[in-house]
Amino acid sequence: MRKGFDSEVFDSQTVFRHMLTAMAYPGTISGTGIDLFCPDRLHGAAGALLLTLLDFETPLWADMEENAPEIGWLQFHTGAPFTREEKKAKFALFTDCRTVMEPALFNPGTVASPDISTTLIIQTKGIDNDRQVRLTGPGIEKEVFLHIRGITLDFITNRMVLNQAYPTGIDMFFVHADQFVALPRTTKMELC
Repeated sequence: MRKGFDSEVFDSQTVFRHMLTAMAYPGTISGTGIDLFCPDRLHGAAGALLLTLLDFETPLWADMEENAPEIGWLQFHTGAPFTREEKKAKFALFTDCRTVMEPALFNPGTVASPDISTTLIIQTKGIDNDRQVRLTGPGIEKEVFLHIRGITLDFITNRMVLNQAYPTGIDMFFVHADQFVALPRTTKMELC
């Protein structure tokens, strides 16, 4: 079994700080602050985020089979249960951006408990600050532009509709290699 974090405590704290900063400043491309070598289909940033977020009480949904080496690696290091039911997942991993589904299929939480929603972690073909979508909202001074390679316009449009139901919604992290960007439910997204 491939090792996870070099130091479970310090590495997870480092990644968590980077995640909090990314959530506070949506559209800002960040690294995880650590080096991590994951199984084949798992990008380093996705692996680091999931090792930080998952535990035995946080069901994981993924676009791969439960017996995939990547899922086995995540379960070995976190104890997270695997689910095939989108609404029961606390976290959802898309390793292939071509398989990304309608975000509303996942749990958006409730007005009384928005924290029970699913968080999506989506591996992409690249992320940069070119003009594809314009982001506005809390944590963004005026506007930020983001280009998420491999994500369909339908997915972006569906996310824009889902965003109108705040405080419910789906938080997302888009990942490429060792970089990621956060898109919290409070962030408004418009096509450029």
